[in-house]
Amino acid sequence: MSILFHTTFANEKEWFDEIKKKFKKQKIYKISDKPDFKEIEFAIIWNLPNNILSKLENLKIIFSLGAGVDHILKLTSYNKTPIVRLNDPNMAIRMAYHVLSQILNYQLKLNIYQKAQHKKKWLSEIEPLFNNQIQVGILGLGYLGTFVGKYLKKLNYNVIGYKKSLARTNTTFPIYTKRSLDKFIKTSDIIVSILPFTDETTNLIDLKFLKKMKRESLLINVGRGESINEKELIKHMKSNYKFFVSLDVFKKEPLPKNHPFWKLPNVTITPHVASLSVINSAIKHIYKRLVHFQKSGKITSDVDLKKGY
Repeated sequence: MSILFHTTFANEKEWFDEIKKKFKKQKIYKISDKPDFKEIEFAIIWNLPNNILSKLENLKIIFSLGAGVDHILKLTSYNKTPIVRLNDPNMAIRMAYHVLSQILNYQLKLNIYQKAQHKKKWLSEIEPLFNNQIQVGILGLGYLGTFVGKYLKKLNYNVIGYKKSLARTNTTFPIYTKRSLDKFIKTSDIIVSILPFTDETTNLIDLKFLKKMKRESLLINVGRGESINEKELIKHMKSNYKFFVSLDVFKKEPLPKNHPFWKLPNVTITPHVASLSVINSAIKHIYKRLVHFQKSGKITSDVDLKKGY
């Protein structure tokens, strides 16, 4: 059995070394090894070049090194090979921690105090809200979104969720669908976008969407940068400095140095780190799915191609 490994992660060597340890009996190749691509049966990848995928004629399974799969679906050489996404509980925990940190930063007004600190200004007290006084809307209820919603609910936040349909929904909080999206937006004090990248979600968060949000609210995006119309978000932020935004993902990454986001006072920028893959647990997940396939000869793709995620 031959496996192709490829990633653009900064810690690529660490990933490769750990995969070789776990898959001791298998042949693990990188593109630089110049293997016979026709012999490759499995691919463990992130951002594989399209011209390489086209050479993998006998590929049985593609393992994504992240929860997102748009880096595969966008390739013109992709031909419906089953995809196993990385539904790792440790990634979900990291995502929940990140979202909570941004909520608390906003809720406790820490960003305001930090700006005052830079000006050496002692502010008067700003009384923060309790968790049960805040309604958090989770926009996108896939594996990560559902986990984050349940996590926040346990902390006594009022949580609601938005999902395209109610099929296969397992939550402990109210769910809104396309028909009730306006109500979801207007009643949320904080909206956390964990949307996948599809034609339908592209630029979903536009000026029309933003104007429906509460004037003094918080938008967190830890899903995909493509879901936000950045030009219209900038316009909205400039006209309302009490509207706060936390962005972990962007249309172009790394975020260009001349991008307007860097200069806006009501935005927090993080470099796509909200839910980093955890190497050991991720490899265990991949290994478990591969062993199951070897025993049963069956694999169910984690991706609904009709939905695009």
